[in-house]
Amino acid sequence: MIAMLAASSLSSALALSDEDWDSCARAAEFLSDRPIRGCTAIIKAGERVLAQLVAAYNNRGLVFRSNGEIDRAIEDYDRAIRLMPDYYVAINNRGVALTAKGDFDRAIADFDRAVQLKPDYLAAFGARATAYARKGLFDRAIADLDVVIKADPKNAALIRERGALKLKIGDRVGAEADFGRAEALTSGRVPPERPR
Repeated sequence: MIAMLAASSLSSALALSDEDWDSCARAAEFLSDRPIRGCTAIIKAGERVLAQLVAAYNNRGLVFRSNGEIDRAIEDYDRAIRLMPDYYVAINNRGVALTAKGDFDRAIADFDRAVQLKPDYLAAFGARATAYARKGLFDRAIADLDVVIKADPKNAALIRERGALKLKIGDRVGAEADFGRAEALTSGRVPPERPR
């Protein structure tokens, strides 16, 4: 797949006409819009290649991470982020890899940045909840799970996870409500959600 992306990117860059390259290179010699069109075509082709390269680094990082090669995954996420600093997907994925390494502070910083870049990016809220929970910051983890559950109110696994965290902070009533709701969702009997 990655080889196909690279080949596709290269072929789109090579598909630029000689006239595009020539008119852009000799822009100072022309008094028309021709150099603008040529340079614009080159820039757009380069942007496509860059976007595909960034996606390739991110996707290879996912494979490394799933294979347990966390450091190699982080290296690829770093490369993607260097090329495109606001690419929140790679920032989030690096945070997930850092969480796997136990580097919770850096992971949380990545999740914070991903949420800053895309405030409705639920994957970052869920991943940050995991990092907060592993760090023992259960209230913060619950707050992040609240955001995800509000968007996906029938996700029994997340509701059950939030219930477990509520138990850790001594909220037995809240935990029991979450466990009951999760059980009802998995059994098909969904009670109405109580206001908080």
